Amino acid sequence: MASYNKITLIGNVGKDPEIRSISADKKVADISIAVNDSYRDAKGQQQEKTEWFRISFWNQKAEVIEKYVRKGQQIYVEGRLRVRTYTDKEGKERYSLEVVAQDFTLLGSRQAEGEMSGAGNSGYGNTNSNAGANAYSNRQAPREMTPSLPAGDETDDLPF
Repeated sequence: MASYNKITLIGNVGKDPEIRSISADKKVADISIAVNDSYRDAKGQQQEKTEWFRISFWNQKAEVIEKYVRKGQQIYVEGRLRVRTYTDKEGKERYSLEVVAQDFTLLGSRQAEGEMSGAGNSGYGNTNSNAGANAYSNRQAPREMTPSLPAGDETDDLPF
């Protein structure tokens, strides 16, 4: 039987990233993001609830997070859920649910991000200028290809 573990979040970064080096070639960046949900209660009053998610970015993604992400920025994250087990100070075994990021997009304008992080107009990852968002992904962005015809050949021999 197949299984599927994927989560998609859009939220605001709660504090600057925490960066750890695991070894000379492995780096981890941890952030927490706040995701707001609004609803009407039984009395018809508008209510807002905030959920916090802890997200881990590894290696190249961690380096990008370290350079460009700051508190307050809005971010789109795709990843998988993982339960982490640890022992607290009192010796009790505890569990923590976290997201291991696979792809992410920094939302907002480049200028606003440059002002926040000192990044200026330097690019990173893939850029989607139509949406005003900056993306980082393992996937290649689709490329638009325009076939070229030989010079001077004005006839249309194409079968479609």
